[in-house]
Amino acid sequence: MQESTSFSVIIHIKISKNNNTMNQKLLKSHTILAICILILSIIPVVAIGPYLHQFADDYVFGAPVYKAWTATHSFGACIQAAWAESMHIYQTWQGTYSACFLMALQPGIFGKYWLVPIILLGSLILSTYTLGYTILRRLLHISKLEYTFISTLFVLMTVQFVWSFYDAFCWYNGAMYYTLYYSISLFLASLLIEFHLTKSIIAKIIITLVSAALAIFIAGGNFVTGLGMPAILFMAIVWMWVERKKTPFFLLSILIIYACAFAFSVFAPGNTVRQSTVTSQPNVVSAFFIAIAKGIEFLADAIKITEILMFTILIPFLARLAKASHFRFSHPWLYLLISFLLYCAFFFPNSYAMGTKGADRTQNVYFYVHLWMICFNIYYLSGALQRRAADLEPISVAIVNLKEAIRLKSNKYFRWLPVYYWLVLVLSITAKPTTTNRTFSLLRRGTAQKFDLEMQQREIAVKQSKADHLVLNPLTVKMPSDAFHDITIYPGYWINRGMANYYGKKTVVALPFDDGEETPAKLLKRCRDEVGPGGMTFIEGK
Repeated sequence: MQESTSFSVIIHIKISKNNNTMNQKLLKSHTILAICILILSIIPVVAIGPYLHQFADDYVFGAPVYKAWTATHSFGACIQAAWAESMHIYQTWQGTYSACFLMALQPGIFGKYWLVPIILLGSLILSTYTLGYTILRRLLHISKLEYTFISTLFVLMTVQFVWSFYDAFCWYNGAMYYTLYYSISLFLASLLIEFHLTKSIIAKIIITLVSAALAIFIAGGNFVTGLGMPAILFMAIVWMWVERKKTPFFLLSILIIYACAFAFSVFAPGNTVRQSTVTSQPNVVSAFFIAIAKGIEFLADAIKITEILMFTILIPFLARLAKASHFRFSHPWLYLLISFLLYCAFFFPNSYAMGTKGADRTQNVYFYVHLWMICFNIYYLSGALQRRAADLEPISVAIVNLKEAIRLKSNKYFRWLPVYYWLVLVLSITAKPTTTNRTFSLLRRGTAQKFDLEMQQREIAVKQSKADHLVLNPLTVKMPSDAFHDITIYPGYWINRGMANYYGKKTVVALPFDDGEETPAKLLKRCRDEVGPGGMTFIEGK
């Protein structure tokens, strides 16, 4: 009897080892596929770079640096001009000091606008992998293979399903202001976690200095990331104080540094000037509820079937991580509420300033953050369910038993799981709304190439002409950004004025062009209503 039992145990161990080996092989093949698809998916985004050109805000913010560069070809002079422009905008339009500094250094000044997608895409991918590594490898101690697979899927979702791909990766001014600052925030989050994991005093000192510098830098960026990220940091401090009964002085010091820098940005004289151009502004209480409503509305619009399919692959991994964790998961409903309110904190700045969600480039940040919120909630809620089932809580036990019954009944279909993974991964880049599909369409239809040709012809005409008053051909194509507007027949329009100032001309106008979207009356109204950076209003009769 004892020999029979021992033999059964040996057979069970061998079967378990064989299953584990098979699972590891499958996971490895899925990981390689995911990495290959990620690499293939970013090729069109990088390939479109040479066809991109500056427009709108790029001209306004970049004018002083462009003039310094053409006059001196000195990077030192460009840095000085960029900082001077940042301080000018601080007084006249907005307090985002570090962002305005970077806006003034837009790559088109140096003939390198093709770098924009590489910079933005690279920063987003690298920062996401970095925070994923810190959480999954350093904090939760999962295997390298699992980390690579989970992080790659998450990066694919982040890149492919982003709300507005052009505003995320192709337009420097809008993409840098939101996508880049979000990416830098992820780097800061990684450092804050790493500080509590490392035992090296030297490492802690370096992390403290770099974290303080990044906090000051991020505080000078957009208010969406600017309010949402410190709100998360504040809740992390509260959690550590409640759960561990001690004050995390490092996190608190970084939050204080951030708050001081953010106050410097918020109370800039230019913000008052810009807010005066808004006709209707909600009060704080109304803005709070508007932010919640906009958060729900955005989730309903943003979550598509392709994203749901990707999460069906991630859920088993997140559930296993939660099961292996020593965390108690004791307050699932409170966590769900707090995480949602933190998510809505990102909506508050635009809700308070204008009562809206903001432009497409702003909504890219909402999209990035909602992916993290969903992942953390899946992790926490699955952990709470498993802990309560282990404690024989009736509802949790019933849910776990139901899940197990479904798994056993559907066991014969699990052999098709690899095929399902492959199909979902392929869909993640080929479905119509994805970044790769949309970018490839611009290239395949020749839209990007035509835009490039027309912009090159325009730039040659501007640079070769000695006249102070220029009449240029209009663009016949429009790139997919809600901020994409060309110069018009009106020299007093802010984009016309910005371009004229950039090239040192008195006026610049475009020949009349009927794009079928705007009547002459609507065009004139739009030009009169819009206010450009620095309070550039429409000048009648110019």
